Amino acid sequence: MKEDNLIDNWLKQELPPEEKEAMEKLIAFTEKLDAPHGKSQNEAWEQLTRKIEERAPDNEKIMQPSKPRRAWLWAAAAAIIALVIYVNFSAGNKIITVRAASGQLTTITLPDNSMVTLNAGTVMSYKEKNWERNRWVVLSGEAFFDITPGNEFKVIGDNYQVKVLGTSFNLYNRSKHLRVSVFTGTVEVSNNEDKVVLNSGEEALLHKNQLKTQAFDLTRTATWRSGSFYFDAQPLSQVVEELERQFNIKILSEQPLSERYYSGYFNTSNLNEALQLVFVPMGLKFSRNGDQVIVE
Repeated sequence: MKEDNLIDNWLKQELPPEEKEAMEKLIAFTEKLDAPHGKSQNEAWEQLTRKIEERAPDNEKIMQPSKPRRAWLWAAAAAIIALVIYVNFSAGNKIITVRAASGQLTTITLPDNSMVTLNAGTVMSYKEKNWERNRWVVLSGEAFFDITPGNEFKVIGDNYQVKVLGTSFNLYNRSKHLRVSVFTGTVEVSNNEDKVVLNSGEEALLHKNQLKTQAFDLTRTATWRSGSFYFDAQPLSQVVEELERQFNIKILSEQPLSERYYSGYFNTSNLNEALQLVFVPMGLKFSRNGDQVIVE
C-alpha cells in the first residue's frame, strides 16, 4: 500500500489493523485544529458533510458516521472531522511525504533544522504547519535522526512510538522488525504492550511484541550512511532484502534462506564483491543476469 493513500484508505476503512492504529495516532494531533482560513466552522462543517455523503463508484458510502450517543463517540467523530478538514481545506497544511528509492539515500532538513537521513526503500511523512508545536513524523523503513533541541519530537510507525527532546538515534522498522539505537541523549520507545527508556549506547528491539534492551556497537550501527552494512547472526533473508534495496536488484533463491543466519559485512561500492561477501561464506553459489541474481 502506498503511504500517500493512507488517509483515503483509512476513510474507506480499508487499512489493516496495524496501519489503522498508526493512523489514529495521527488523528490525535489534529483534534484541536481551527477551521480553514476564510471559512467559518459552519461552512467547514457543511463542506465536510457533503464530502462524507459522497458515494464511491460501488455505491457504498466512503464514511457514514452515525449520530453520537456517548461523549467518547462525539470525541472520535470530532477527531475525524478535524483530520478531514485539515487535509482537504487547509492550504499549505498538507502532509509532506519523502521517499528514498532503491539504491539511494535521502537527507531531509525539517523546519526546525533537525536532520533525517533515509535509507533506501524508506518513506517518511510529516506536517510542516505548526511544526515547532507539533514535531512528529511517520516512518516506514530505516532512518538516522539528529534532532534539534526543542519541544517533544515523535516518530510514529506500525505498533510503535519514539519520543525524544534533542538527541541522535537510528530507527529500523521493516517487516515487523523494530530496532531503535541511541547515539546521544535519551529516547523513549513504546508500543501497545511495553515501554523502555534508552540512553546513549543502548538499543531496543521488538521481539514477540515485547521491547528488549541491550548495548550496541556505535562504530557498526547506522554505518549504512557511508555504504557499509554489518550483520550479527541475522536471518539471511533480511540480508538479501538489504542487498536488493541497496543495489536495486532482485535476488531469486532456489532454496529457503530464512532459516540461515549470516554474520558479516558488505559495502555498496561494488555489487559483485557484496554478493561474494554474503553468499560465499554461506556455501552458496550465485549468477547474475542483468538486474537479477540467481542463488543456488
